[in-house]
Amino acid sequence: FAHNRSAQCDPSLYYSTVPVLEEVAKINPQRIIGAQCLPPSVAAMCGLRDVRGYDSVDPKRMISLLQIAAGPQSKKYDYALAQWLSPKATLGEDGSVRLSPVLDLLGVRYVIGRGLSPPQSRPAFTGPDYWALENPAVLPRAFVPARVEVEPDDALRLAKLASPQFDPREVAYVESPISLPATSRGVVSVVDETPARVVLNATLETSGLVILADSWDAGWKARLDGKPVPILRTDHALRGVLVPAGNSELEFRYQPDSFTLGLNLFALAFIALVIQAGIIWRSRATAPASPAR
Repeated sequence: FAHNRSAQCDPSLYYSTVPVLEEVAKINPQRIIGAQCLPPSVAAMCGLRDVRGYDSVDPKRMISLLQIAAGPQSKKYDYALAQWLSPKATLGEDGSVRLSPVLDLLGVRYVIGRGLSPPQSRPAFTGPDYWALENPAVLPRAFVPARVEVEPDDALRLAKLASPQFDPREVAYVESPISLPATSRGVVSVVDETPARVVLNATLETSGLVILADSWDAGWKARLDGKPVPILRTDHALRGVLVPAGNSELEFRYQPDSFTLGLNLFALAFIALVIQAGIIWRSRATAPASPAR
């Protein structure tokens, strides 16, 4: 949200350039996360999306999901709970970073750190102060899991998502029964996006659940090939839509009921005002003229 916002003067006077962030931003990295550094608002100035976000109101379900992936070094405050969250991370034998499966699910491609990079690590980008490790297990922002399981209990669902054996490619969790084949296969891509609209192209070999790894909210509405379809809350905090086999266009729009209600009330008030103005004008036009003195 802060990207390209107008400042009181040249933004370079507010934020110094960070070469590593600028290099990462050039390759459209999906999402990043800072490790004991980098408040999300700084990344936003480079056009990067930090999975921690920066909000005065913490979305409870997304925070619950992120806390699964939080390392012991994370700083905790009573507000902006994810602002200084630092991920649990280990290094593989090849020097690449291994994150919680939850961060794979949320599309975190790079971990950004400061100072010396971890021993035996192989940063994809290094600079005079920052470094970036690439997550090889990252999932695309939109995808089709192999199977779907029903888990209506919040605590049990979070426990399953927190398991080291959880593989978001293989299984997704929804809260109510659905009908799908034992195994689903398909490819999904984001083809267009604005802050209030996301359009996906889905090509499925079988019917399946298309997951968009963005926050679920009642204000989001979905259309499949132009027809309204329900959005299932998936993996505790994300969006999922049932899509049949074949090629489909799936569109998400943010259209909260409160906004629609406000527009309707405005329209009614405007009509009432026009009617009242017409009545006043008519009464004045038909009123008898005052006698001359």
